[in-house]
Amino acid sequence: MKRLLLATLSAFTFLLAQPVAAGTQVKQQPLNTLPRYGGKAKSKELQKIDRAFVGAELKRYRNDARAASDVSVELGWQHLAQQNPEVSIKRFNQAWLLDSTNCNVYYGFSACLSMQGDAKGAREYFRLAQRRDPKNQGIQKYNERLTRVREQQTDTPGVVLS
Repeated sequence: MKRLLLATLSAFTFLLAQPVAAGTQVKQQPLNTLPRYGGKAKSKELQKIDRAFVGAELKRYRNDARAASDVSVELGWQHLAQQNPEVSIKRFNQAWLLDSTNCNVYYGFSACLSMQGDAKGAREYFRLAQRRDPKNQGIQKYNERLTRVREQQTDTPGVVLS
C-alpha cells in the first residue's frame, strides 16, 4: 500500500513539474535558438563543438575576436531582415561565443526577441547592450538596423507588425 501511494505521489509530482500552456505540452526549444543558449549548461560534446568553432573563427580572423564577432552580428541582422529570428539568434549566439562583451550582440538579441513578441526579454537585452555600450556607439547602428528590418517587414505582403 505504501509503495502504491509513493508511486502515485511520485507520478503526480512528475506531472506537475511538466511545462504546460493552455492545456498542451510546451515544446522545448533547441538551446541555439535561445539568446545566450538560454543560460543553460551545455554538454561536453557541445562545449567541444563551441571550442572548435571559436578556434576556427579566431584563426580565420587572425585572433581578432571582435572582428569575428562583428561578422556573425552582421549575419544575424541579415537573417532578421529576412524575417528569420531563430536563425538570427543562432548567429548572435555565435557572435556572443566569440566576444561576450560586444554590445551589438545584445542589441541583436533585443531585436530578435522584439520581433518574436517578447517585449520583456527585448527590454532586458537592450539594457544589457547599453551596459556594454557606455559611449552609445552601438545604439545608432541598432536603430538604423531595426528601422531597416521594420521597413522590410512592411514591404513584405502578409506581414503584420504588432
